This record gives sequence, structure tokens and C-alpha cells, in this order.
Amino acid sequence: MGPLSYAQEYNVVEVIPVSERFWRMVQEAAKDEAAAVDFYRQMANAAPCRALCHSIESIRQDEMEHQAFFESLLCCRDERREDDCKGRWEKKMVHGRPMRIPEVPEPYPPIKVECPNPEYARLLFDDYAGMVSEMTAINQYLFHHNDMPPQFAEVAELLEGVSIVEMRHMEMLAELIKLLGQPPMYMDGQGRFWDASYVQYLPGHPCEQLQSDIEAERTAIQTYCQHIEMIDDKYIKAVLARIVKDEQLHLRLFTKAYEQYCLCNG
Repeated sequence: MGPLSYAQEYNVVEVIPVSERFWRMVQEAAKDEAAAVDFYRQMANAAPCRALCHSIESIRQDEMEHQAFFESLLCCRDERREDDCKGRWEKKMVHGRPMRIPEVPEPYPPIKVECPNPEYARLLFDDYAGMVSEMTAINQYLFHHNDMPPQFAEVAELLEGVSIVEMRHMEMLAELIKLLGQPPMYMDGQGRFWDASYVQYLPGHPCEQLQSDIEAERTAIQTYCQHIEMIDDKYIKAVLARIVKDEQLHLRLFTKAYEQYCLCNG
């Protein structure tokens, strides 16, 4: 054992500033929520009946929202943390100009399935082109991007970048649907074709638009997680779980933008 520090030798109690103590608690809370999400996932998988599985899954959804909230706080604590948030964006050349693409720096799993399955395709159609889907998100975010006022230029850039990531998600879902034995038409699991009325336009109201984008990401995460539990195909599960990571990042970034542009400025 090495020599004792001054504080250890003389029993000096470390005094942590209140603000720093709070942020340490937020960090611990985020870790605890992440552990809880994983625990409830395992618990739902081990549930002896579908009713219990559904109830536990509802609890897990709440924990996921708590986790996203604490992580968004950490990402927005002060200006010195700004680089940590932006560091999650990979700058790429898109149409001849550099853009920050907000996706998790982790490779996507291979796009394949164990075997064709029309029921799994039906579930993925809801994620693909249902009311709350990648198709809706792409069109909603692009409209909001084009409708943002000049003072929301950074938000407009974020929305454009997120829409590009959602396009990648939609392409992956289309490939999965084809492998599952169905043509990737723009419809939901009930066969209803996608409708542009699904988009929450809210023209001229940037903060309301951001609120609707936050809600869209929350709902998408919940739906993807439900489908992960319902689908018994390890390849599809892996792809959806990876997509969820991007959606969680988008939720944090939209939440940060709302707090910065809509709360701090009254």
C-alpha cells in the first residue's frame, strides 16, 4: 500500500462544490438507468407469460426515457461540454459540402434474416412507412429544416443531418422487408399506404416543431424496442437495436436544441 494522502492521514473530508456534486449524481443516475434498462430487458425475456412480459416492458420504456433525460442533461450542462455533444457527429461530404451526420460511431450489423417471415415484415412495415415511421420522420424533419427561421440555423442543420440518418434506416428496413419475403411498398403493417398528413408541419412555430420531433423520436424508440421483443430473429434484432442507438442520440440532440433555443430564450 502506498503512502496516505494528506486528506486520508488527517481524516480531512473532501468538500465538493454543490454544482459538481449534482453533476456527479446525474452521471450516476444515467448509469443506473442504463443498468435498469438492461435488467428489465432480461427480466421481460424471462417472464413466464406474455402479460407479465408486456408489463415489465412498459417499465423498461419508462427507464429508457429517464436514461435519455439524464444523458441529455450531461450533454448540455454548460458550454464547455458543447464539444462532447458535437463529437458524436461525424462530418461527411454530402452533395459536395461538409455536413455533420448525427449517428452513433458504431458499424451497423449485416442486413440479413434467419428465414422469410411475413409476420415480421408486417411489424417492420410500421417502422418503415407507418404513421410514426422513418418515412414520416424523413419528411417531417426535412420540412422543419426548410421552415426554420435564420436564428435557428444550427437546428436546421441538425434536422437535415438527422433526416439523412433516417434515410439510411429506411433503406435498411426496406432490405429486411425484402429478405422477409415482401415488397417494400410505402405502407404500414395493415396495408395502409403512407400519407403526407402524418407529418406534423406546424409552419412558423420552430419550438412546437422541435417538440413534435422529440415526441416522434420517443415514440420511434418505444416502437422499435417493442418489435425487438416480438421478433425472434437475432439478425433483425441486432439491426433494430443499432437503429435505436441512433434514435436515442437524436432524442438527446433534439432535447438539447429545445432547451437551448426554446427554454433559455424564454
